[in-house]
Amino acid sequence: MKISVIQQNYIVANFDYNFSKIKKAIIDHHHSDLIIFSELCITGYYPYDILAYPAVIARQFEVIEKIKVLTEQYNTAVVIGCVMPVDGLKKFYNAALVIEKGQIVFEYHKQLLPSYSIFDETRHFIAGEKTSPFFTFKGQKLALLICEDIWFDNKQGYLVNPVSELQGKALDLVISINASPSMLGKFAQRQQLVSHIADIAKAPVAYCSQVGGYDEIVYDGASFVMDKKGQIVALAPSFKEGEIHADLQNLPQQSFNSPFIDKPYALILQQLMLGLKDYVHKCGFSGVVVGSSGGIDSALTLAIATLALGKENVKAITMPSVYSSKGSVDDSVDLCQRLGVELFQRAIKDEFLMTCQNFEKAFGHPPKKLTKENMQARIRGRIVMEYSNDSGLLMLTTGNKSELAVGYATLYGDMCGALNCIGDLYKNDVYALSNYINEAYGELIPRSIIEKAPSAELAEDQKDSDTLPDYYYLDAMLKLYLEHDVLLEDEKKQLQEIVDTVDLTERKRIYRMVELSEFKRKQAPQILIVQRRPFGIGRRMPVTSGFQKT
Repeated sequence: MKISVIQQNYIVANFDYNFSKIKKAIIDHHHSDLIIFSELCITGYYPYDILAYPAVIARQFEVIEKIKVLTEQYNTAVVIGCVMPVDGLKKFYNAALVIEKGQIVFEYHKQLLPSYSIFDETRHFIAGEKTSPFFTFKGQKLALLICEDIWFDNKQGYLVNPVSELQGKALDLVISINASPSMLGKFAQRQQLVSHIADIAKAPVAYCSQVGGYDEIVYDGASFVMDKKGQIVALAPSFKEGEIHADLQNLPQQSFNSPFIDKPYALILQQLMLGLKDYVHKCGFSGVVVGSSGGIDSALTLAIATLALGKENVKAITMPSVYSSKGSVDDSVDLCQRLGVELFQRAIKDEFLMTCQNFEKAFGHPPKKLTKENMQARIRGRIVMEYSNDSGLLMLTTGNKSELAVGYATLYGDMCGALNCIGDLYKNDVYALSNYINEAYGELIPRSIIEKAPSAELAEDQKDSDTLPDYYYLDAMLKLYLEHDVLLEDEKKQLQEIVDTVDLTERKRIYRMVELSEFKRKQAPQILIVQRRPFGIGRRMPVTSGFQKT
């Protein structure tokens, strides 16, 4: 039996667009016996509360009917992911259909519904408790699972283990359709899980995944076929559309390793580029604008945007104030010349001084030091937002995860923007990714930016170190605090050794800064996800809370 595994970049609830991609794949690969698409491929994953609209479900079934008609023309069957209503309830099954010769010949309902980290499937779906994964196709015995079904070992308190059902069934193929978000180390986890499935089932496994950016989530694709020995014998590309083909009676002898193995920053860069590109284009924008401070964070954001969108679709604005060094302005000029990005200069010194004067006139006293710092940030945020309104370009914000964690950012100032590309990167990751870009693409980011002491330049001779510990220690404290439940034991041990060298009082101060800054993060723009515990949908903490980490 010949199979084709298709990974595509869908747009949620854009049914015409999604069907056009599915249709083309069926036509192009109709010589295969079975064509496999990813989880919820018709609606796109994840549709959230769009599912509450009956018209959306109706449009989905129109597409299913079109797929039925299409399969009547060919001697092939397709596996598609879709939403199936549950009688009498306002919830659905996360389902997979096998369609052959215009008929639904098999239907499966996802048994395990993730409701942890970035997932919330139990809001819209119910588990397929009475479903069977087994069906026969062209004399072959197959099993069909959906994404989380293979993650029973994740220890989320599931009461059933769909993988255990595969043992001793004399299967010819296991199919897993997925919309699996990309995060550091994720592919290696998938490979380990699927290898276990191959061993349990004593059968090859076809793993089909979605690809593309969707809000803050990025799906990396990297679909594969694994033989029953646990070796990947066919591998689709990462971070772009593609397909793989395999003859189950004659699987290749070649073996593929994990993509980006030992190259984490290559993976991070590709993930951020795809996430940004799809966010901009799927939301209907032509490009982006970034405030350029001459610092490392805005420099990295500009470099990612240029690599993702092309220099002609990126604009930068430098906004020197009273405390801005000549070097920072010069660094912005140098950076944008290297990137080929147009740079505008809009000084804010006079506006800032006037704002201080007007404050004193209105309130009877001059603004405090912190107030003056935030004034500058908010003037800059407003200016970039004004240019965004005028040009139609999307405004990117530039705060890193370390700063967002401790609240070292100004609401309605440097936190202004629609999307943050680097908000899931700790400060040390920002430097490492900047160095990787320079190694891979030439010196796009000037060394002077990478080597200078980090500073917001909102006060005389200001440095980040005036307020925060060295980022080596800060990042270790933050990672151990924020990701404690998803870290491997070796990672925990290494981080704990670093954290133990920091004074206990300083640790408590940093942890309290994290807790008190939750209200800022609730108002932050969406952040492209890289880590296992991202802010936003990946870490849902209350603002009004008495919790304090000790």
